[in-house]
Amino acid sequence: MPSFARAHTNLALVKYWGKEDEALRLPSAPSLSVTLDAFYTDTRLSKADTNEFVLDGKKVAGPEADRVFSYLSRLFSLFSLPKEGLLVESRNFVPKSAGFASSASAFCALAAAFAEEFGLDLTRKELSIAARLGSGSASRSVYGGFAEWKEGGTGESFAFPLDENPSMGISVLFLSFGGGEKEISSTEGMRRSKFSPFFPVWRQECRKACGEAESAIKAGDFEKLGEVAEKNACQMHALALSCGFSYLSGLSLEALRLAQNLRKGSVPCYWSCDAGKNAALLCQKGDAGRVKQAVREAMGAGARLFEAGPGKGVEAWREV
Repeated sequence: MPSFARAHTNLALVKYWGKEDEALRLPSAPSLSVTLDAFYTDTRLSKADTNEFVLDGKKVAGPEADRVFSYLSRLFSLFSLPKEGLLVESRNFVPKSAGFASSASAFCALAAAFAEEFGLDLTRKELSIAARLGSGSASRSVYGGFAEWKEGGTGESFAFPLDENPSMGISVLFLSFGGGEKEISSTEGMRRSKFSPFFPVWRQECRKACGEAESAIKAGDFEKLGEVAEKNACQMHALALSCGFSYLSGLSLEALRLAQNLRKGSVPCYWSCDAGKNAALLCQKGDAGRVKQAVREAMGAGARLFEAGPGKGVEAWREV
């Protein structure tokens, strides 16, 4: 019978930026994220005569399908299984053309569906290792709430949970300034960043940030966690600038100024931004309405708003 899995995307509060080994997706520094309830991928996996990939109801070929089946081939080898044809049917419940990466939820769901289909009784640590081979950030989507991914020098690099049912009351407001392909991919951006004279400092700062974020999560200190997240995002983009490129737009920076102005007005709000121009604002649930209103007043139709909170870890089951 076919197997089914659902995995949610995550937002890195301490960014994954830099690989020690691209093939194994080993990170140069630790990262820490919050899994999001609003955005997820559903994947159905079944044995078939030939490989076929269907995404959002449409058959997909080319590089996108190649990446999926190259990854599945790695899983067959990892678990010493004979290769078989597979039908992969996925649906991404992630806003299209909004700049949200779905690779974390997509590869986490695919890893979980594969384990279910082939009867692999994996621990979550083992599943995190398997998901990492498809997308580094997928290692964190195995868990709900807050998760951390330590840097690793071997193939055993994995993520682990910090607080899967946070009581902090965090709300994540995504500001989308339009889609379009990035001129420099995240992979290429990471490669270039390793040549920056500031890269060793970046690694140390990420280690420090993870320690501070862990303490803030344990203490339920939203403002400290927000400070750590905003500083780390600024450092990542500063690292890119030191190598002569940037993902930020004027609207990205306007969102940063908006968060800073809200704090001056006694509304704790903090900025984050991945390798792209779209930004995220972190606030407490009770302040979400005020932050959304401030975004509308400052940016009007220039920003599409999406709201999320802490989500669940990956789930998988066999269809009956």
